Amino acid sequence: CALPIYASGNVITITPAWTVVAGGGTISASGLFTAGTVPGAYSNTVQATSGAISGVATVNVVAGALATITVSPNPANLSVGGAQQFTAVGKDASNNVVAITPAWTVVAGGGAINASGLFTAGTVPGSFTNTVQATSGAITGVATVNVTAGPLATITVSPNSSTLSISGAQQFTAIGKDASGNVLAIDRKS
Repeated sequence: CALPIYASGNVITITPAWTVVAGGGTISASGLFTAGTVPGAYSNTVQATSGAISGVATVNVVAGALATITVSPNPANLSVGGAQQFTAVGKDASNNVVAITPAWTVVAGGGAINASGLFTAGTVPGSFTNTVQATSGAITGVATVNVTAGPLATITVSPNSSTLSISGAQQFTAIGKDASGNVLAIDRKS
């Protein structure tokens, strides 16, 4: 590549030696700079040298286009009615962080999510695979939510009323439920 230099008002054609001195990418012998994979401001990194004279240029490398979104935590384990704040991190193809403001949705049940990524579990226990989605443009990241029954809230004994003759026997049963009516196992102690 020929580089015009002005000396005393005259243009002089040169063929400089191109180098990268402070990172940011690579440069060919013809002066074609190719940015690296790490964003940043690379001050005076491109250098053209002819004899004892050098000139420099600064290169600013920015992250590439959004390629992936990672939603955390994944999975999230909650009891019914529990809340979990989800976060979404966008990255380019070189794994550099890209700033995003995703749209949050719930697609397979398990609860509801607000615009800032705060998920509130519903009242039905289960595993809801890839139900939380964070979307930016055409890129979507997902997370699974596992909802378990809440703590024991009530015990129902059956039968509720029993009349027995002397030395008669009656088998009673106890069913535990959480506040949402989900059946829970009850520890039986002697």
